[in-house]
Amino acid sequence: MTETMGSPTRALFESLAKLYKQGQLLLMDADRLMGEHGWEPTNTTAPSGFSYSLNTPERWYARWAVRFYVPIASGGDDPSIDQILFVSIHFASDLNTSLPTDIDEPLISAGCIKYKKPMTAKVANKNYDYYMCKYWFFGKSHEALEGWRRTGGSKYSENLKGSETFTIPLYQITSSEKLKELVVNPLLAVQEEGGEVA
Repeated sequence: MTETMGSPTRALFESLAKLYKQGQLLLMDADRLMGEHGWEPTNTTAPSGFSYSLNTPERWYARWAVRFYVPIASGGDDPSIDQILFVSIHFASDLNTSLPTDIDEPLISAGCIKYKKPMTAKVANKNYDYYMCKYWFFGKSHEALEGWRRTGGSKYSENLKGSETFTIPLYQITSSEKLKELVVNPLLAVQEEGGEVA
């Protein structure tokens, strides 16, 4: 297939690369803002929904990326982590998966994953799965928090109490100030109040 320098295909891939770059910068900014409030990422990667299979070409590009956070002071051997926070970007629908999502425009989903019993940092790092950033799509409307959704426990995790999540259109985040105002502050406010998951 031959394409010229100004081809629609090239423009498409350049736009996708720019979108991913902006996503990277947003998540790095989220790391900084969360760090200012005592939360650190649980790992150094931003995993994404991606397929290497020739049989699923519709999933050859990343559908989402996520960062999970734990309290900075939780690195000891004492069980002290009873929730993990996250900020995720959903670039496109993630269909034909066990937890499919349907997205018209890219959005940010953020929230709290809450546990029944506190964990050590070592256990917490192994106790979440990346699909948890999709919980907003499957939750029910939150009774106490407008625009939020919640989920209950899971048959796959005995210790999971539930989640509280919300979304913001990605294109509303035009600066660090907007990221702080629309995503980080609401997330931290609910965490500081102890949340609402029953």
